[in-house]
Amino acid sequence: MIKDILKIHDKYSIEIKQSYYSVFKKKASDYRVLTYLFIPSALNINEQTYSKDQFYKDIRVNIRYNTPEYTLVDLISKEKSPLNKLIRAIQLLPKKPNNIQLRNVEILGKIFATVFSSAIRNNNREIRKQCKQDCDELVKDYVEQIEEILKVYRLYLKNLDKHYIDIHQKITLHFGDEFISNAIEHQILVLHKYISKKKMSSDLSFDLLLKLLKQEQEYKKKKYYDNVSIEDLNQEYIIHKRSQLKKYIDSIFFLNKNIRKDGALAEQSIFAFAAGFAMLFSTGIAFYYQQKYGNFTSAFFITLVISYMLKDRIKGMISKLFISKAHIFYYDYKIAILNANKHKVGMIKENFSFVPFKKLGPKIKKIRFSERTLNVEDDLFGEHIIQYKKKIVLFPKKLGNEIAAEKLNSIVDITRINLFRYTQNMDNPKKSYYFVKENEIVKSEADRVYHINIVQKFYTEEGIEFKRYRVVINRNGIKRIEKVNIIDFYNLTSDK
Repeated sequence: MIKDILKIHDKYSIEIKQSYYSVFKKKASDYRVLTYLFIPSALNINEQTYSKDQFYKDIRVNIRYNTPEYTLVDLISKEKSPLNKLIRAIQLLPKKPNNIQLRNVEILGKIFATVFSSAIRNNNREIRKQCKQDCDELVKDYVEQIEEILKVYRLYLKNLDKHYIDIHQKITLHFGDEFISNAIEHQILVLHKYISKKKMSSDLSFDLLLKLLKQEQEYKKKKYYDNVSIEDLNQEYIIHKRSQLKKYIDSIFFLNKNIRKDGALAEQSIFAFAAGFAMLFSTGIAFYYQQKYGNFTSAFFITLVISYMLKDRIKGMISKLFISKAHIFYYDYKIAILNANKHKVGMIKENFSFVPFKKLGPKIKKIRFSERTLNVEDDLFGEHIIQYKKKIVLFPKKLGNEIAAEKLNSIVDITRINLFRYTQNMDNPKKSYYFVKENEIVKSEADRVYHINIVQKFYTEEGIEFKRYRVVINRNGIKRIEKVNIIDFYNLTSDK
């Protein structure tokens, strides 16, 4: 099964987050994803101006385990929740703990901090979904659950000296505490802003949220954590440190990558064959005309030069033919997914190419033409189409084995595509136009935008799925991403 999210990452980048869930009945789970970018011809992104190397410079892939999902209630009540596992690991440390036991405490500390941060974010979203008129009860439960978890967790942090924990693990746990505090502060402000804007709660909700916020700010001050509410602190430094802190805590779920060119052995073999075949041709010609004309004659010399020229061209043509056809049999790169123990838990292969409209499948064509601006079905107004193909193979029995504290059975592939190059040939972001108002001609301005349409095709064990998005962008950057509903009128399930 695949879960897919496409969103704006920054001013010029989109982020495609795809979660792959393994099937444990099989030794390997196989997924394929085709992503098509339909780019207006006015942007001058085509085979002559946009190379494969440029595309891979504009794309960034991160691979990580999905964060285990717990509710705030689960963290408190479940015996095997990350919080209770962490407490138990600290309690059971012997007087002289070994590296494995200390490392386990460090892993559990990072897992708890990440899971707790995810839980308060998800709970926050649920409150905003459920909160129609009065949020007081929901907010009260939310705040009480956070306070109960903090009380238990910070009690053990306060008494770490009573346990046999190395300084490195103490630092990690305190980093986790600061990370949690930052997450609480952010989520409280988000929720406060939401219910203030919607005017759906009494003063009780605001009082509870502000009380928790002040408690966290006082706690951070007491622990010498960075606090954005303090004006004399370097705000730029705080943002940078928080980013580094997040990467450090989240690193527990990130996987290593070993990127290699796919088909490298076949490529070198073909090149060697081409060189050998060309040499055979050249040498054969040389031997034949040597016998015919003899050594040190003008005819033999001219023949030798011509055979060398042909040899070079034969080698070049065979090599070029292989390169042009290689994408049919091989991908551009293969990425071995390695866990912390350097064991392979999966593999991703990726391929980039421009494809002509006539070679697209009928479903892709129908999806692209749905909700078109003009009722015209020509060659997509000269759009250029990028195909980004991925093949993902997971080895379910190997997933999560290096993190024995928590069973992990799915990974998320976070792909960011930078579209800055696509904006370089765009018109000015504002365009003037005229209209008549009350018998007067009025001049006004509107945004000049371009649409980059994205169609995705997923091959999963449940079948084939499609999704479509529209990236609305101008020279100043991405304005929004719209999810386009695929219209059933086209009977998409009948074609391949």
